Formats: sequence, structure tokens, C-alpha cells
Amino acid sequence: MHDTRALAARVVVLVAAGAWVLVAPAALSPYLLIIWSYALILSIACLGLNLVFGTTGLLSLGHAAYFGAGAYAGAFLYRFAHVSSFEVYLLAGVLTSTLLAAVIGFFCVRATKIHFAILTLAFSQILHSLFIDGAIFRLFGPLGWSLYLLGGGSMYIPRLTILGIEFGPGEFIPVFYYVIVLVFCVSVFLLWRINHSPFGKTLRAIRDNHTRAAYIGIPVRRYRWYAFIISGVFLGLAGALYGQLDRQITPQQLDWLFSAKLVLATVLGGTRDFVGPMLGAFVFIGLDAIAARWAVGHNMIMGLLLMFVVFVFPRGLVGALTSLTQMARKARAPMRLGQK
Repeated sequence: MHDTRALAARVVVLVAAGAWVLVAPAALSPYLLIIWSYALILSIACLGLNLVFGTTGLLSLGHAAYFGAGAYAGAFLYRFAHVSSFEVYLLAGVLTSTLLAAVIGFFCVRATKIHFAILTLAFSQILHSLFIDGAIFRLFGPLGWSLYLLGGGSMYIPRLTILGIEFGPGEFIPVFYYVIVLVFCVSVFLLWRINHSPFGKTLRAIRDNHTRAAYIGIPVRRYRWYAFIISGVFLGLAGALYGQLDRQITPQQLDWLFSAKLVLATVLGGTRDFVGPMLGAFVFIGLDAIAARWAVGHNMIMGLLLMFVVFVFPRGLVGALTSLTQMARKARAPMRLGQK
């Protein structure tokens, strides 16, 4: 009986979510639709990060590197190869972030705990400095250096064509929103399958006790490296989507402070439950939108709001919802016994 009710509740939630996704462009103002799109993109990034953080048990402070690489790769392709296709832009971002994660992850997974976090932070800051100092732009000759001097490392990209179609200013955001929704759904499905596969269970075994995992024959470093690479794929995917939605790509998207925001949003929702990072991303974007109403003291307001949420929900938002559900079940149990 309980399983039937739980399944029915999940079906209702999925149907309601699907209906909302379809009507969101008509129900929301252009500004709120963009905020909602940001939340979907951040959810992809947080889910990707949590494959390393929550599932494998390694804290990364450098995942902004793959997020930013996903945005910059396509931007360079547009500027210097004159490629205006969003599909090519997206593919370039994902391939670049995957390759970068494979190289950096190969070295980082040789360390654990705080040393792993320091290594990821160090590599991220090296990459950040290459962009903010203009070294990457020098590789593209005088034109690249001129572009750096013009924007200080920032790059602007126009609205790219989607499936070969060029959309105007008024129709681009609603169309691109459905592209983001499609990528979000595919990402959630793939990561859910990975999380519930033997590979995901092996990662959790490594997280719980990597010494015991090594003793029973699991190649711990190799599995950590695979998780790192897969995580980089989804961070690059999110970064490329973010770059086209925002259309302004900056070195700040490579900075460790952005990595810290990803970690904070993930922890806010809960790292041990699959939906936790998604819920945390939506709440984080919502709190940031509220704090943005104050032009002065935006960061202070955001900090206060986050402190409030953390103190009220110390186990994360999913942990709090689980506790409330269990309390409600215990409260209904005596009532059912009385009715019988």
C-alpha cells in the first residue's frame, strides 16, 4: 500500500513538473524565464560535480575550470573560425572540457581528501590566470591579443543558429529554453543511470572505504579518474549552455570562487541523494535573485540568506524533507491503528 502511494506521488510530481516545463515560457516573464533557465543549467553542473563529490567522496574546488572551458572553447571557435552553429559550439565545449578533465584528473586522483582539493584548486587557478593574464589569447596572434585588450579576457558571443535557424531577439530565449530543458532531461537520465549502475555502486564503495575497496580488487584510482572525466563532461555541457544564455563569457567563470558556489549549491540540497544537487541549485539561484534586488550589499544579503537556510536545514534540503516525511508517517501510524 505504501509503495503504491509513493509511486502515485512520484507520478503526480513528474506530470506536474512536465506540465510546468511546457507552459513556463508562456507563464513567466522573459526575466524569470532566464532565471529559471540559469537554475536548470546550474543543476546540470551540480549533478556533474556531485559524481565526484557526493558519490566518490572527493571535494573538488576546481570544477569551474571545466565549466569555463566549455564556454570559452565555443567562443574561440566562433571568433576565429567563424562558426555560428550552436550545435558545433556545444560539441566544442564538451570535447574541450572532457579532454581538460582527463588530463587534470589523471594527476589529481593520485591524492585524496584535502590534498585532492588543493590540487584541483591549483590547476583551476593556473587555468584562470592563463585567461585573465591573456596568455591563451596570445596563441591566436595579434587578433587574439587585440580581443584580450578589448575585453580584458571577457568574450561576447551573439545568438547562434539552432539547427541552422537564426532566431530573432524576441523568440530566441523561449526556443533556447526548450534546448536547455532537453539537455537537462538527457543529463539527469544519464547521471541517474550512472549513479544506479554497478559503476556508481563501486564509486560509493570507494567513498565509504577506499582501502577495503582496493583490497577486494577495485582499481580505485582508475575509477576515480573515470568519475572525474564524466563529471568534466557535464560541467562543460553546462558551461556551454551558460555561455550562450548569458552571451558574456568572463574569466570569473573559471575562478575558484565559482567552484565554491557549485559546492555550496550542491551541499545546500544534499550530496547523498540524487535530487539534492538539483534542489540546491534551484534554491541557490532563487536566493541569488532575491539578493540581487539590493544593488548595495548584494553579497552580504546573499550570505545572510544562505546562513539562514543552512541553520534551518543543517542536513540539506533533501535531508529536511526526508525527516518531515518520516515524522508525518509516524504521526499517521497511531491514527490508522485507531481506525482499525
